[in-house]
Amino acid sequence: MDNLSDGYLVICSYAIAILDLISAVLFACVSGVLYAQHNHWTSLAALIFSLLWMAIILMLLLGIYQRRLSYIRYWLVFTCLGIMLDAILLLYGLTLSISINWEGVKITVLPFVGLAVEMTFVYIIYVFYLDMIYREQWIPVARYAGGCSQRDIKTASSSNDTKRRERKRLKKMYKREERAALRDLARKLRRGQV
Repeated sequence: MDNLSDGYLVICSYAIAILDLISAVLFACVSGVLYAQHNHWTSLAALIFSLLWMAIILMLLLGIYQRRLSYIRYWLVFTCLGIMLDAILLLYGLTLSISINWEGVKITVLPFVGLAVEMTFVYIIYVFYLDMIYREQWIPVARYAGGCSQRDIKTASSSNDTKRRERKRLKKMYKREERAALRDLARKLRRGQV
């Protein structure tokens, strides 16, 4: 993949994380107000869920910034589970009604549009995740079972040091290319070419 697409992926990933964080904060505010007014356990559960949601989003931001695959993977799994739960609840709500109320159907279409937007966001972050795997070329560290000779461990540690240095070099090169792509994009935005 070229530098330009990577620059866009990074910017889009940050934008998606920030939009997701804004929606989580709004959801936390609404649930907090509902809990303060009604003091019901469902409002408390929604408030706790929103705090967990914000923590996962902060992990996504940290994963994008530090290029930590596991943090991005946590967000992907959490969001996919949330999308599936939302879809099940929406379909359950639609099938629960006895007659068709067209006004209710119009109102119910909006959450499905929200699910489609969220799935698009998940896809963009997933493409960024795959791009990170492709660009960094992680070399798996060898594991040894118990009972191996010390000679094997010594040669393995020296090769692990080489692998670690190679990973570090690739990471620096990747960040340098990313900064160059962001500078180029900023220059194009100032000139009005994008």
